[in-house]
Amino acid sequence: MKGSVAEGLLPTVLRDLYVARKTGFLHFTREGERRSVYFAAGSIVHADTSVREERLGETLVQQGLLTDADLRRATGFVLRDKKRLGAVLVELGILDKDKLEDALALHVREILLKVLSWSEGGYEFEEKQDAGQEPGMALKLSTGEVILEAVRRIDDPDVIRYAMGNIDRILGMSNDPLLRFQKITLSPTDGYILSRIDGTLSAREVMQVIPMVAEDTMKGLFGLLCTGVIEYLPLPPKAAPKADPLPLPRPVPAAPAAPVSPPPPRPEPAPPASPPAVSAPTPPPPAAPTPKAPPAPAGLPPEQEARRKEVHEMFEGLKNRSHFEVLGIPRASNEAQVKEAYFKLAKRFHPDSHHDPALVDLREKIEAIFIRLGEAYEVLRDRNRRSAYESDLVSRMPRGPVGSAGTVTQEAAPAIDLDYEAKLAEESVKKAEKLYTAEKYWDAIQLVEPALRSLKGKMLQRGRVVLAKNYLKNPKWVKRAEEQLQTVIREDAANAEAHFLLAGIYQAGGLKNRAIHEFQKVLELKPDHEPSQAALLELTPDEASSEEKAGGFLKKLFGKS
Repeated sequence: MKGSVAEGLLPTVLRDLYVARKTGFLHFTREGERRSVYFAAGSIVHADTSVREERLGETLVQQGLLTDADLRRATGFVLRDKKRLGAVLVELGILDKDKLEDALALHVREILLKVLSWSEGGYEFEEKQDAGQEPGMALKLSTGEVILEAVRRIDDPDVIRYAMGNIDRILGMSNDPLLRFQKITLSPTDGYILSRIDGTLSAREVMQVIPMVAEDTMKGLFGLLCTGVIEYLPLPPKAAPKADPLPLPRPVPAAPAAPVSPPPPRPEPAPPASPPAVSAPTPPPPAAPTPKAPPAPAGLPPEQEARRKEVHEMFEGLKNRSHFEVLGIPRASNEAQVKEAYFKLAKRFHPDSHHDPALVDLREKIEAIFIRLGEAYEVLRDRNRRSAYESDLVSRMPRGPVGSAGTVTQEAAPAIDLDYEAKLAEESVKKAEKLYTAEKYWDAIQLVEPALRSLKGKMLQRGRVVLAKNYLKNPKWVKRAEEQLQTVIREDAANAEAHFLLAGIYQAGGLKNRAIHEFQKVLELKPDHEPSQAALLELTPDEASSEEKAGGFLKKLFGKS
């Protein structure tokens, strides 16, 4: 990875390194000067520079955190023992670990601010594994925080417009927990923008519905995109309006001085408590000795000690647990439950946890847990991979006793409780109906789509109807809605709501005769359905006199006296 430095470039470069969990130096060069930032698995650790006045020691002296005498004394030990300055400052008692962590974060920010001011220069990433932080040192600097700060310092709106790309693409919350649950502090403006991302609006539409200066909204969106908290969804872009794409500037709402934490991602609906999956008894494996957790730093409060124990026990359990057990769900769990369990645990064991000084020595275990959670999720969310995995589980089960015919019988595989799965799917439909009322259409679609395969009869048709209603909120998905409604009517011709929705699709598409036919079907089933009555009067004005429009026309139309 290499290129030329330009305004607006740094946030995207930092994001690429963070998402790919890269380890090594990001070098910036200009006119013989070099400034470097070291990454460990995507997290910023420390910085270095060839400019004497900008080195760590000199920066601390300038900030009043270190005296010249202490710097000269520490430098002698650095040259003699070939150690980094930070380690020497701690050994000499000049700085404690906490102040050193603050100093390293300050130094990185100062280096990156210098680079942000450049109008020319070059950058290059060098993968290198042996220049990380001192053992036991917490990483206080969040890559996401640095990215947001870099975006906020971009002054040219045209730079952000160019970097945003096609703003008619749909925006949604990231599906990658590594990015979705990272620890960053948003401004009130960023938090307000984030609250409008629901998986149905394009970037252009978000800017139009938010009552703020368009350039400020676009900068906020760009920052959230660069941190990876939101992303463009792989959906067809919406048609751009012919008018000016940006709304007129409006006053920015007043924001409190202190930053606020970002609003949490909208939680997935929680399933009801699940009964244990029916399974044949399996001989328990030999009991293994319980491994002892590593000693925790002295003086930790009880909640931090409990957190360390949780990480240790989760890590030790990875070896012998199935994907279902790792996610803490029964074999009967449907796709929605798999996703809910994964996102809950991924947030709990996000690699950013190692920013907590009490967990810094457990960093590798936390990352191993996070990786295994992702592996379990990817297998169980895919029907084909899940089926193959469950078959493999069965094949590895211990053999049962010899049967009456002298053959060895195999233990039955844990059965999937289809009735329970259907019950969960019905709950998903009911929750999706509430989400539709709350205008959370994308969330409703995500909940209903996987539930349909477990539904039957009237509840299946109810699920298809609510799915169609949510599809209709996206102009690109009208065809999907029509297909769902036609399926409902084929299997349940007396479903008045399906006929009415289908009539609305035909009316909006200019298919007058089809629309009339469907509205008539609604009134055959529900003669007092006023919206259908009004629609028919609008579609057939020449067939009714003024008196008939007052009430007799529909009776004549359906042969009622």
